[in-house]
Amino acid sequence: MLQPRTHKEVHFTRLPFSLRSLLDSWHYDPENNVRLARGIDGREIILVRQPMGLEQYEIDGRPDGRRVHAMESVFDFHRARFDAAKQSNAADAFDLSAEDCVELFHEGISYHHRLILLFRLKDWTRVERDGAHILRLIEFIKQHARCEEDRVQLHQWRPNIARINAVAQAMILLEKCHYQDALELACGTIGISETVADNGPDRGNLAEALIESVRESVANPPTLRMHEESLFLRHDDYWMIRYHGHAAFLKSMRGLCCLAVLLRNPGREFHVSELVASLREAPISTSEVPARGRLRGLEDQLVAAGFSDAGPVLDAKAKAQYKRRLNDLRQDLSEAEKFSDLGRAVKAQDEMHAIARHLASAVGLGGRDRRSGSEAERARSAVTKCIKNAIQKIGDTIPSLGYHLAARIKTGYFCSYNPHRDRPVAWKF
Repeated sequence: MLQPRTHKEVHFTRLPFSLRSLLDSWHYDPENNVRLARGIDGREIILVRQPMGLEQYEIDGRPDGRRVHAMESVFDFHRARFDAAKQSNAADAFDLSAEDCVELFHEGISYHHRLILLFRLKDWTRVERDGAHILRLIEFIKQHARCEEDRVQLHQWRPNIARINAVAQAMILLEKCHYQDALELACGTIGISETVADNGPDRGNLAEALIESVRESVANPPTLRMHEESLFLRHDDYWMIRYHGHAAFLKSMRGLCCLAVLLRNPGREFHVSELVASLREAPISTSEVPARGRLRGLEDQLVAAGFSDAGPVLDAKAKAQYKRRLNDLRQDLSEAEKFSDLGRAVKAQDEMHAIARHLASAVGLGGRDRRSGSEAERARSAVTKCIKNAIQKIGDTIPSLGYHLAARIKTGYFCSYNPHRDRPVAWKF
């Protein structure tokens, strides 16, 4: 998890008093651990008392006080890059690499930490300033990130930050005695009930209602664990899924079994018949079997789901896909042998043998199809539907993983999982 800098990492502004005397006189209290201070140069800074020391934040500019790429912030640097690209008529070619996004993620987190501190200090003008900065940063990444996963990585923060920002705007209006404007913002944008105005204008009641509306967001800031190990683990009738620090328990469904096969084998293409076969081998939860058919066995369940057990069948489109895949595998095998890459060569040979077995079972003497091509189409349709339903379920609980799978899972007669080379995921099964 990315954290704000600890006292060991902070280069403190020279304070007009002893750091030791400050620590001795300011005992740690989680309810009262933020205050403003001034350095010898008179500049205001934010100090945060932690159990073992202090954290320091600049009140203006970048929270850590550093200049990056000779500019005030990483965000300013990349906006300047984009402006230069526009002036050169090269805006369409501008994008943010994975490394650029990591820099922006770190900076966005530091601004968000300061946003919460400023909220606790009730510095509403600066809360609104930092909130607007983070919202612009999120939108910038969404528009320009090269990887789909990066575009949505911070987007999950947007609703809470927008709400905190709106509360700060309403509090500024209250400080200026613009009660009615603050009330309209509270009711219209923030969604606070109009009952706060039932007893006539009351600045105190409205301010209390505004702060209460974001209490949970302020107390539980979002985290970002991009490099944490991800889980796709089955426990009886449930799947435990974890991705970037977010977890979900989902009831077993066939689409999750298909996804598990694909995630275990990134980059490999599976014909739908192979996924059907994997479902035959996977344990099926009792919740997936209709009450009247629980004794019929897995084979009948697959038929009922649209997976005919008449055998693998290839239509013209499937045959063409197989042919292209075999050509690709032959090239992979040739390159692997050229560079003495034994692992890659074995993987290519295994897949070529699997395709050969599948073709032998699907094509009779003289190259005639053994079965009707409509069965392969039904299998393709059913597998695609199951996978997409599973991705939708995952996206309902872990939106960032839903976006990742929607972008990286390919369905059709051949299905595969193709993570971006800059954003590999270490899955544990």
